[in-house]
Amino acid sequence: MQVIIYPPLAYEENGELKGVAPEVVKAIQAIVGDSNPIKAAPWLRAYEATKDESMQALFAIVRIPKREKLFKWVGPIFEEGDYFFKRKGEPIVLHSLDDAKKVERIAVRKDGYTHQTLTANGFTNLDISPSYESSYRKLDEGRVDLVLMGERTYYYMLKDAGLDPTKFERTNIRFAESGAWLAFSRDIPDETIAKWQRALDSLKVDGSFDAIMEHNFRH
Repeated sequence: MQVIIYPPLAYEENGELKGVAPEVVKAIQAIVGDSNPIKAAPWLRAYEATKDESMQALFAIVRIPKREKLFKWVGPIFEEGDYFFKRKGEPIVLHSLDDAKKVERIAVRKDGYTHQTLTANGFTNLDISPSYESSYRKLDEGRVDLVLMGERTYYYMLKDAGLDPTKFERTNIRFAESGAWLAFSRDIPDETIAKWQRALDSLKVDGSFDAIMEHNFRH
């Protein structure tokens, strides 16, 4: 099972995987009796492996129409609103998504949620980067105009990239509501998917899920 580093959903600290996704997955494993190890993996490699190879799992990715039939899904384990962010003080004013389509460059991670969903919505002004961190650095350096980020996770992502979150500001334009899910390769039995979903649902009922969220989202 592979996890994508995306603080605070998943991050490494002293060689240990921490964050919402690893904690939720481990709690589910304890319920369903699964002992498969969780390891961090680069985005594209993990995405392609889960899509094309047998008996794979990837945590956590956004569930969008383009990906719907590529995986089997358990979740959501997280939801937030996605907004366009700019460098603080930049004279960019957005009143609509059409305004965002008119800026010169919006940085996106190659084949990531932002890349795929903005492309699907007719954006042609995308500056493609290999990672979210490189997208944020481009914005910090003034090489792009906007980056689409989650209203709750942006602070942690920027800090993880070694950047000062106070140097960025959210625009008025909310692009969408996105949810992070656990994705499984298509050959995973439906019975297993159902068992994992029931376990996740039980964590949400007994308060365990809320406790995980509360101690990971603090700043």
